[in-house]
Amino acid sequence: MAITTLLAVHAIDEPIETINPIIELCGDLGAHLNLVVFGVMQTIPTASYGGMPDYYLTDEHDRIVREVRERTAAVEAMIQEAYLSASVLVECIDAGMIGRTMSKHALYADVTIFRNGSVPGSTFPTQAFNGVLFDSGQPVIALGAGDKPLPVVKRVIMAWNGEPEAARAIHCSLPLLQSVQDVHVVMIDPETTKAGSNPGDDMAAFLTRHGLKVTVDRLSSGGREIGDVLLKHAEDTDADLIVMGAYGHSRLREWLLGGTTRDLLAKAKLPVLMVH
Repeated sequence: MAITTLLAVHAIDEPIETINPIIELCGDLGAHLNLVVFGVMQTIPTASYGGMPDYYLTDEHDRIVREVRERTAAVEAMIQEAYLSASVLVECIDAGMIGRTMSKHALYADVTIFRNGSVPGSTFPTQAFNGVLFDSGQPVIALGAGDKPLPVVKRVIMAWNGEPEAARAIHCSLPLLQSVQDVHVVMIDPETTKAGSNPGDDMAAFLTRHGLKVTVDRLSSGGREIGDVLLKHAEDTDADLIVMGAYGHSRLREWLLGGTTRDLLAKAKLPVLMVH
């Protein structure tokens, strides 16, 4: 099954050039792009600003709507110039609705794409990322750095710990693995009581039946952070993609990525596919 629809997000206060890697990626994959252009209203608590005129928020809303229309027109021109199949979707919403809004759009895409370093580096894309990840159940990809943010995938690292989140990530990655030469199922400090007497072998057998060449790598963390171990192993194996489950410590609206998830996203220079 090929990837046919990508979802991406863009805010009007971001440089328009940040869309270029997404457009190029969709062209390379021959996929349709659903691009959500956000105008975000920053809610101001009136209790803190006594005497604020009623027309302030109306004027602010009108300004946001005007700027969204201008940016949407510029984005549509870029897409037309690239001869890309795309739909530009406009949202003018309160900042607290970013995650929930994105989670709804994610239901109609194979995967949602975020540029390298935007998560957890910037507030807006991180809110969008967390909404898709924790609310929609759909996969996300944080792109790599460089001219080819999602290269032709030849070697993959799959973080496996026997948990449902990791299994979902592996299953969702299969459409991207048409040209893969090597898959490394990586277990860090595996517990045999949890993952079987030979940790990773069951998942390796499943992936082998998909026609993939699979190696099980059982690594010791040696006291290092799990994210650092995965990134170093990705470098050592010349991997093109990391596949892993994402974990969060909070189920509140202020989503908090788990330490390993957040740390790896902050440091990764290659693409990372995640599912919760």
